Amino acid sequence: MDALFEQLSAVGDMALDGRGIDPAQLAAVLALFDGEACASWAAAEAEHEAVARGTEAAVVTAQGHLNAVMDAAVGKYRGSSGKADALSAATAAMEMAFQATSGTRP
Repeated sequence: MDALFEQLSAVGDMALDGRGIDPAQLAAVLALFDGEACASWAAAEAEHEAVARGTEAAVVTAQGHLNAVMDAAVGKYRGSSGKADALSAATAAMEMAFQATSGTRP
């Protein structure tokens, strides 16, 4: 890019020295700037795409981890809920058995 600025500066110096502007030389320098800009744009776009793909992969990984953690938590909750239901049913059965054997009625 520095070389392009030097060439553009040379074209400008020619005009300031009274030698006039060579339109073909100016067009050639501007075409080089255009090519450099397009190459820089393509490189930036490629880098952006690579970062976006990496970010998308990280999101998919994070979603998988979150799903695994949520599944484990739901499994624990269901397991503890099932245990609580079983404990409640056993307690009710014991109370009924106690009442039946003790002769007390509610």
